[in-house]
Amino acid sequence: MKTKKGELTTQQIITFIFLLAGFLTILFFLFRLDPGGETEKEICHNSVVMRGSPLVPTEAVPLKCSRNYVCISQDRSCEKMTKPELIKIKTEEEVYDVLAEKMADCWWMFGEGEINYVTATMTKNNYCSICSQVFFDDSLNGIKNESGMPAFPDGKISKDTFYKYLSEKTMPDKGITYSEYLLETNDVDKLKEELSKSATKELSFGTIKIGEPYFIVMGITSEVNTIGWALRGAAVGGVLAVGVLTIVGTGGIAATAIIAASELVGGAVIGTGGAKISDMVSPKIEAITIDGKGIKNKFMIPTIQQANSNEFEALNCEEIITTA
Repeated sequence: MKTKKGELTTQQIITFIFLLAGFLTILFFLFRLDPGGETEKEICHNSVVMRGSPLVPTEAVPLKCSRNYVCISQDRSCEKMTKPELIKIKTEEEVYDVLAEKMADCWWMFGEGEINYVTATMTKNNYCSICSQVFFDDSLNGIKNESGMPAFPDGKISKDTFYKYLSEKTMPDKGITYSEYLLETNDVDKLKEELSKSATKELSFGTIKIGEPYFIVMGITSEVNTIGWALRGAAVGGVLAVGVLTIVGTGGIAATAIIAASELVGGAVIGTGGAKISDMVSPKIEAITIDGKGIKNKFMIPTIQQANSNEFEALNCEEIITTA
């Protein structure tokens, strides 16, 4: 009786595997046909899921993820971009809403740190995905805060204020805050405090310059990269460069502090485990990395970087795997 029961269980497992394989095969061909009704976001997410399936060869499934172009404006003007997704806002909070949603979309599209969508045979380390290119229209300078003062003094949006907003704003469909979803913590102040202790300097998330284009970018390491997000240091000695330092805080969260050469003292070499952080002036947290969930890869969570800047280059994105 026990043998029959065991044989039945084995039979059920085999049947389930064949059914699952058949379902994934059908899903694969449906995906290749690009059925109508799916948004670009869903098409990207589906391709990531398919590439992460152990039953379908990764190289057989192309990533179908493209960059979207967004312009945030108060007066619906956007002279610097051609046919962007134009988002009209009226308040400071609405600017943060747009950015939070785009960052969350980016994280969801690429599997929320749970899917390895690059093959183990890839020899490069860091694969980045530019989910959105965002332009902050000059009209945002006209936005006032509740006190009637400019919401963005000197034409700059404080990332510190924005990350504080992420820790307070609940996502409409998940019941958790954006910072819990993205950073795996709701205490952004404590995170900054812990990282600042490691740096011996108070760290900031920096600012966003109105009138400039920015990327919302995230990344994944290949499995061959055993040391995590391999960030390059820069030898600074009067040469314009960008220094990078990885600082690990509580919970294993790694923050990448990026420092412009003009802000370094004494021409120190900056790199993982390399530089004396006490030599730095106002280092900024530009990226945060976390371990993958149940997989060997590490992930750079979505971050906002000025397009084609030294800071973006310092992230060492060896390949951009989204199409422009």
